Amino acid sequence: MTKPKPEQKLFFLDQYGCAKNQVDGEVLTAFLSEDGWLRCENSTEASLIIINSCGFIESAKKESIEALLHAREIHPDKKIILAGCLSERYAKELSEEMSEADFFMGNGDLSEIKKIVKKLFPEFDAPTYDEFRFSTPPQEGVSTTKRNDLFNFPGSAYVKITEGCNNCCSFCAIPLIRGNLRSRSIEDIKAEVIDLLEKNVFEINLIGQDLASYGKGLVDIENPNAAFSPLHNLLKALLEIQKPFWLRLLYIHPDNFPLDILPLFENEKRLLPYFDIPFQSGDRDILIRMNRRGNTSDYLLLIEKIRLSGSRSPYADSSIRTTFLTAFPGESDEAHKNSKNFLEAIQPDWSGSFVYSKEEGTKAYTMGKTILAKKAEKRQKELQNIQANITRARLKRFVHQKISVLVEELIIDAEKTEGLAIGRAWFQAPEVDGSIVIRYDLDDAGAIDAVKPGNLVEVKITSSSDLDLDSVFIASAQ
Repeated sequence: MTKPKPEQKLFFLDQYGCAKNQVDGEVLTAFLSEDGWLRCENSTEASLIIINSCGFIESAKKESIEALLHAREIHPDKKIILAGCLSERYAKELSEEMSEADFFMGNGDLSEIKKIVKKLFPEFDAPTYDEFRFSTPPQEGVSTTKRNDLFNFPGSAYVKITEGCNNCCSFCAIPLIRGNLRSRSIEDIKAEVIDLLEKNVFEINLIGQDLASYGKGLVDIENPNAAFSPLHNLLKALLEIQKPFWLRLLYIHPDNFPLDILPLFENEKRLLPYFDIPFQSGDRDILIRMNRRGNTSDYLLLIEKIRLSGSRSPYADSSIRTTFLTAFPGESDEAHKNSKNFLEAIQPDWSGSFVYSKEEGTKAYTMGKTILAKKAEKRQKELQNIQANITRARLKRFVHQKISVLVEELIIDAEKTEGLAIGRAWFQAPEVDGSIVIRYDLDDAGAIDAVKPGNLVEVKITSSSDLDLDSVFIASAQ
């Protein structure tokens, strides 16, 4: 058989799950590109389909399985790999029970994708893999490589600084899926950030299961007697980079929050005072059952310190996002009320409320009956309504302010009466928070040149709604 040209090696990536899994998808894409594979936007064009699955909660597992079944139904003759968290968690069981996938790949060593594809496509390369249909190598370190194909909007990228988790919250399957926490070296992370900035990325979003625990698993930086926390030292090192950019921290466990990072926000505009802190509950007994060490008094004090630090920052403000897990086993009406009261007390800019999902292998799995779905959804809705009112009120403080906005995409105005775009400011994280509508004059050549995806522009906020803000373009902020 004549060996196909590299451009004929096309794969389609069907992406599910969180930002961490998105980075995994970008890394898989990078490894495949090293062997001449190209990612395409349509599964019909591809000879290989990769479903990068989520296995965190029941609904996510079902979604990934349905994606696999659908892919096999419409592409009976194509090679399909089920990758990601679902395969990591259930690789052996899936390989024995589901013939729809040709291979099941976990999320340990992502470079394994190269061997797996060589096995599935011997016409491209000599097969190098064994006879098993699954691969879950030991979880060591954090799989990385240079990423050229980013799935975010232009100008923004996620950088994974840790993998796995040591917190062992009783409801969470992450340690079962991704293992114990491992950290990347400061030098490795800094090199990746520099590479991304050179590729015109402006917003760097640091991610991990718990950024507060950064440093665990690295002997050279994990030092309990050190003057500063490893996260502090990482941020200091990244801020040594002599380039303009935004640096955002996503997901910091409140029980491990390193207070020594707060002074860094007070003198550095590139370090965004945006704090993603998952409190999960406002009831002490439920927090104990969740295997969370903190209490609401500690958390309120933490919020106070964060807001004080934010007030001293160049933004003279701070933005807080949190999450609540409702209907946890044993959550009484009183406990739910305590969570509502706590949410009112902390007044976060954003929050997500999720119904508890019973996951095998977790400590909470054996904690007794789950709360009826109807009641659980009612509690979730109550938390969402409280947050909606808080967000609506807090957004009003930005009206009439001049702020910098990262443009994400242009909107086509059918009547062509004005230019329209969507973007985000320092207080809005990618995908989960509200947006800012940018309006500009189509006769303004400077505006047309400036308002492009990936560019930073200055706008004036004119009004607010439930989740979003409206603005008019002022000037380029590059």
